[in-house]
Order: sequence, then structure tokens, then C-alpha cells
Amino acid sequence: QVHRLRGQLASTMLYLCAAWLVLQASALPLCREQHSSGGAWRNCKAQIGGLAIQGSDAYQAQFKTTFQDYLTAKLGASYGLEFESIPLNFDENFEYVGGKRLDFIYSNPAAYACMMVEFSVTTLASMVNFRKGNALEKFAGVMFVRNDSDFYKVEDLRRARVEAVSISGLGAMQLQQAELLALGLDVMTDVKRLTFSNNQDIIVTDVESGYADVGFVRTDMIDRSVAAGTTKWEYFRVINEIPDTDFPFKRSTLFTPEWPLGALTHVPFEIIRAVLSALWELDRNSTDATLKDPAIAGKFATWVAPMNYLELLGILEGIGYYSPKERKCLRAEDVYEAVKCPRGYVKQSKDKAFCSDDCKIGYTCLCQPCTKLQDPELLLTVSSLATAWNRTVDAIAVAGLTKFESQCQRMKVCMEAVVGQTVKWALLDHIGSESRKEINAPLLSSVEIRLRVDAPWQPMTSENTTLGNGLATERYIAVGSAMLTGTHVVQIRINGAQADLSPVVAVHHEPPILCGPGEKAEPDGKCSVCPPGSVRGSDGGCYPCEPGQWSRAGDASCTACEVGTSNPAYGASSCKDCSTGKVAKQMGSKSCDACARGKYSNISGLSACYACPAANVMTTANTASESIEDCVCFAGYFHECRGGSCNVNSSSHQLDVAGFCQPCLAGMECKGEVDSPNAMSQTKEGEQRHKAPWLPPGTMAIGNTVYICGKSGDGASCLGGDLGGETSMCIPHSAGVCCAECDAGFLYKDGTCEKCTGSSKAGRVLLPL
Repeated sequence: QVHRLRGQLASTMLYLCAAWLVLQASALPLCREQHSSGGAWRNCKAQIGGLAIQGSDAYQAQFKTTFQDYLTAKLGASYGLEFESIPLNFDENFEYVGGKRLDFIYSNPAAYACMMVEFSVTTLASMVNFRKGNALEKFAGVMFVRNDSDFYKVEDLRRARVEAVSISGLGAMQLQQAELLALGLDVMTDVKRLTFSNNQDIIVTDVESGYADVGFVRTDMIDRSVAAGTTKWEYFRVINEIPDTDFPFKRSTLFTPEWPLGALTHVPFEIIRAVLSALWELDRNSTDATLKDPAIAGKFATWVAPMNYLELLGILEGIGYYSPKERKCLRAEDVYEAVKCPRGYVKQSKDKAFCSDDCKIGYTCLCQPCTKLQDPELLLTVSSLATAWNRTVDAIAVAGLTKFESQCQRMKVCMEAVVGQTVKWALLDHIGSESRKEINAPLLSSVEIRLRVDAPWQPMTSENTTLGNGLATERYIAVGSAMLTGTHVVQIRINGAQADLSPVVAVHHEPPILCGPGEKAEPDGKCSVCPPGSVRGSDGGCYPCEPGQWSRAGDASCTACEVGTSNPAYGASSCKDCSTGKVAKQMGSKSCDACARGKYSNISGLSACYACPAANVMTTANTASESIEDCVCFAGYFHECRGGSCNVNSSSHQLDVAGFCQPCLAGMECKGEVDSPNAMSQTKEGEQRHKAPWLPPGTMAIGNTVYICGKSGDGASCLGGDLGGETSMCIPHSAGVCCAECDAGFLYKDGTCEKCTGSSKAGRVLLPL
């Protein structure tokens, strides 16, 4: 308790000293004026400006203890400095900093990021806020509705009355605007009404009362109203709530760092370091009242090293609030000027952008300040005009090369024409001058066209026209002709700036020369005959004939190969007859087809193959057979020509033998030329074309009559063999049916016919069967 009393006494003495210094130094000069040419800051006054979003009184009640009383007491004795806290509205923020009417600035992160870029402000420290027992280095935005409303998702906001703090408010406007843009909704164009009340407490009240459907506030705002007993959380519901167990408040947007304090460029580093050191000592948990009381009054926990505020510029650029080209942010002194419409929209005039119906006194209400332009706003077309061609130009070919799109699109081919062809470029304004004046859209004061990147700009002539809906408007015309072949970039310039639809692409072809059939145009304008195997194409050049075609020099078109002929190559001057064994059945054949098995072609240049006679029992060994003699019998059949060649009828191309393939007789074994109709082998040159039927031992034949014989004695009487062959089918010196008779002068003995000897004499002896 003694320590507590000592601390209170020290705190009291410190503030008494500060009060005395203020009284004594009321006439102290401003440090920036006294030391404008340099030198240490001593015995002078430094000013700290701060953005007072809740009003001057609320701001001073919260921060005067820190920025004025504490810093004066802390640095007054050592530097003789007095500090003054100055509340500012948003516009004064930029005005005072830009005019160097302050030494330090405390502002919301978005405005501060702008001032960092515009005025090179140096960040000293970032505040750590204190809410509901939590030390917080960041905050976010909240989008909320009444719990009993029918607004549940972002898309529902298109019919909502939205209320925000101001067009420059970060946590209660800009964070929500950026979040909604990322989700496909623009509050400047897509909501029923956008209201700025300039007070977040009022936003909570207006949503609860039903005056506004959706409210934009920073995180912890509703909690503060609940803590003050002015509302209850159960009255509300958060739209687009982002789940976050690490953050103590509900949120609908991404985070941003807490508010910073910065020094202007004229503040000496010695003073910056002294102020920084003093702020870093503040701690609401300190046992030292001089360090604790300012934090409690300021509702913060402490101050820490500077956080990153430059990332906010990306958010501000996305909502059109920051221009990286100009390195400057918008000002909120005029809400109308701060309205930035998205692409395809134009800002309406003030009398239409603002709405007074149901707009409370002291509020600013925007009812769809941006109006959508006609889509497309401008329509660029190009068309062909009558052209006086030289008589050698092929007008029909020109028509084939010419192509005009119904609407020119940026970086796409808009037209194809030939050199010398007259064309008309037309830019149609879908809004019209009078309508542009009514909706405050830019007038088209100057419209120019450049037909090539190296060509001069030329003005387009304006002419009045009327659209199908009766709207009076203007069309801008330029007439010209293509001068150079190739692909060219065509540009449109409006009021000195490149039009959104520009550039477009134009392709210029060589003019087609009118030559006779089978001729092509040369670069010198003369015609030459296309060589054999080629004809003139649609573009006037000579191109080779396709496979299956041919041409003579100067032919107007390629000719298809006749049946029985073919051509496999490009650019042929003739077709060749199919060789024997192959045919070409159709006109324009690229190759000849081999005769299938069972067919043959013995003459070149045929369109069809001949079938083997008796095709059901005859075939060929392979495809591409070249002669009827390649036709052989299947196994189980034999041919009358057995053992030799048959004559072929020259007119009928058939074998000159009756019967063709004959089925095997009982007892015969006919292997034919193949083992089966599906597996056969071609005979070698010089071998028999048709194998004779074969008779096994114990059989024999006389003519085509086959006899099945029994055995005689210890051996076979009949030896069998090829039917019609040169070797006898009987045992030596025997003959007759079943080889049953020995020749005269021979006697059957022990299975053979032996020649008679001595007194033995015999005629034909009948052998036992």
C-alpha cells in the first residue's frame, strides 16, 4: 500500500510539473518555426495531430493524456518541450500534414499509408489496442444485418440499403468495399442506397431501427455498444462471417494493422527517438501510474515497433481510392469527387447521384451514383466500298480474300482485304452527345485513327445517325485503302487517349491477278503456265496435284487416274497401269490393290481380278496371282490336268479341260496342292501345278476306276501310287484288275511273278486274291 501511495504521489507530481510547464510555456514558439533552418529542438512546442473519427471531445478524452500531458511531462524537463494534441477531421488530416502544420500525425492505417507515400511520413510506432481484455495489433471490418431480416448472403446486398461511416473510413467502409469487390459486388453500383452517417455508433442504431438494412463497422464496435448497454448482440447477424478462433471479435473482412504514429520530415531524429522511447514505455499493466494511466485513458495496451502499412495501398488501389501513377489518394472533402465508378460505368451528375428521399439530416446518401454505359459503349466496324480495280485484278478472287467482322474487338483480326481495296472505318457511339451530357459521361471531342503503327494519325469525320431504339447519336467515319501487304495494327484515339477497344488487327493481301486457266500471276504482274503435275490454286499460285491425280502443263484442273491405273505421289504428270496380279477398281486411285486369294490378273491395267474356275474347290496360294495356272484344287479333289499344264482358252481365260477339280474316288487320297482351303503353299517353278490323286498299297486303278485289292501270298499285289503316273501300281510282271494276272512267260510264286525256266511254261496266270 505504501508503494501504491508513492506511485500515486509520483504521478501527481509529474502531472503538476507538466501543468506548470504548460502555464509557463504558453508563449513557447513552435519548434518547426523556431528551428526551420536546423538546430536542436529546445524550449519549444511540438504538435501532434490525430484523426478524431468520433469527434474532437471524444478524441481529446482518449488521447490528450498521452500525446499532450504524458509527453510534455516526459520530455519537458530534458528538452524543454511542450506537446499539444490537435484533433482533426479526415480532410484536415491531409491538409495539415501536406502543409507541414503539424510535427506528428496519428491516423487510421489507410489514410496514414497514403500520407507515407505522398508526404514521406516516418512511422514511429504502432498502437496495440485493448478490447475485452485482449491486446490486439490488428482489426478488421464487419458487415451486419438485423437478425430477423431476409439478408443472409452477399448476393442479397444488391437490394439493400447500406450504411457506412464515410467514403474514406477504413474499418467501416473500405475494407468491406474491397471484400465485396472480390466477391463480385460493387457497393457503388449494386446496392439500393449507400449512406454515410459519419459515426459508427449511429450505424449500429440505424440497423437496429431498420433505417439501414446492412451496416459497415470495424470489429469490436457492436461489442462496445453492447458493453454500453445500448443494444444486444442477439439483435444482429454477421454477413460473410470469417471463422476465426484466434480473434475475439466477429469479422467479415481481412485484417489491417492498428493505428500508427508518424513524424513529418522536418522533425529531428533526436526528437523522433525520444518520443518513440517514451511511447514504448507506456503499459496498462505497469505498476507505475505515469505509464499505466495514459494507456487506460487511451484504451490501448502499449505501443510497439511499426507494422507494415504499405500493403494497404493495394486494397486502396483496388477500390479506386489510390492512384499509383499519381502516388496520391482521394480526399473525402467532397463525397461526389471521391466516388470512383468501375469500368463500364460512368458517374452520374450530382443531382442524380445523391438522393434526398429518406436521407436523414446530416447524412450523405448515394442512390446508385454510377450508371451503366451501353454495352458496348463504342462499336467499331469496317466495311468494303466500291473499288475501281485495274482490269488485271481478279474481282472474284478479291471477294474470296475479303473478310469483315461484324464488330472489331481489341487485339483481334477485324478485317482481311487486299492492297488497293477501298474500306470504310466507322466508330458508332451508343450513347450520343446529348445523353452523355445528361449522365455526365465524357464527350467525344476528338476521334482519330491510325491505320499502321508508322502511319500518321488522321481525324475521323462525325456524322449524325439514329439507333434502332430511336436514340440520336453520332458515327465517326474514316475512308481509306490498304497500301502495304502484311498484318497491321489499327489504333483509335479518343480525346487524345487510346480507346478501350483499341488496337485492332487488319490483314492486307496481295491483289489477285486475273490469269487464264492453268496460269499463275508472277510478281511482275505477268502470267505463266503451271508446269505438268500442277494447277492454279484459289490464291493464284501453282500447286501440285494430289496423289491419285495428274495434269499436263497449263491444265485448268487435275484429272483423276482412270480405273486400272494409279499414282501415289504429288505433282504427277501421268498415271501408271497396274501390273499383273494387281488392279485399280476406282477412279483416282493412289495405289493398285493386289488380287485376293482365289483370283488373279494376267494382264496389266485391269480394273478387276479374274476368279479361279470352280471357285468353291479352287484357290491360289497367295494374293497378287498373275495366271490362271496359279489356281489349284483343294485337298480332297484332283484335276484332269494332273501331272502337267492345262491349256488356257485365250478368250474365256478358263482351263480348256472339262470337269476342273474332281472329288477323290473311293480308295483315293487327294492331297491337292494344299492341306486345306485356308492353308496352302505355292508350287515352285517347274513343279506340277496339279498333283495327281494317290492310291495307298492294296489299291490300284485302271483309268479312273479304283480297285481295292486284298493281299496275295506274303506280299501285296497292288503297290498303289499316283493316278496316271509313270510307275506301275502292280507288282512287277503283273497286270489286270487288282494286278491279278502274271504276264505271259511268268509264273506266280511266293507273292511275285517269276519268269518261267526250263520246262516251265505258263500263260497268264490268275493270282489268288
